[in-house]
Amino acid sequence: MLEQLADKGVEAPRRFLFPNWVDTEMIHPLCAPSFLRTELHLSPDVIVALYAGNMGEKQGLEIAIAAARALAEHRNLQFVLCGDGAARTRLYQLADGLSNVCFLPLQPVERLNDLLNLADIHLLPQRADAADRVMPSKLTGMLASGRPVVTTAHPCTQVARVVAGCGIITLPGDGEAFAQAILHLATHPAERARLGRAARAFALTHWRREEILRRFEEEIGRLR
Repeated sequence: MLEQLADKGVEAPRRFLFPNWVDTEMIHPLCAPSFLRTELHLSPDVIVALYAGNMGEKQGLEIAIAAARALAEHRNLQFVLCGDGAARTRLYQLADGLSNVCFLPLQPVERLNDLLNLADIHLLPQRADAADRVMPSKLTGMLASGRPVVTTAHPCTQVARVVAGCGIITLPGDGEAFAQAILHLATHPAERARLGRAARAFALTHWRREEILRRFEEEIGRLR
């Protein structure tokens, strides 16, 4: 958006990024496993790849189902898709027969932190024609939970710049690369932990509500 403002002739001193924030006290890493693991009957050694959010058409969630199918032989890897939307029924049909995929309904807000902490790996797929248009708001919670992210994004987009330090980026539509990125993190616990710490640190530094409002207030004062 800032680049588009520049293209329209708005000078740099008059451009300011005012991003979505995340409540980093409400969303935070848990000291113990999420109780949702017990509800889903997941053993401690199972790695959870989680998508939590709207199941619309622009998300391109078919790539997550394809990854689950490609990685079905890895018995300790479970895909969890949580949410609702226009594509949910079709995704459920695509996942028919896959024991490593389960669906959860939309969760109440008081369970959000437990839901995000269910993940060992967060999934953020996007369709190719939408991957450079928006900054997905769900990414803020993913990072605040202290978990790494596997996303599909074009290089040089804001999503790619953010996730570069706390996850793995694959090109939109490249199902094989998406699956391999998930498998890589699933089999490298030390790297998952390192990227998860970086994700939490990024959220605290850049997306904490108080920090964003502080910078905004400073900018207003400067403009005055």
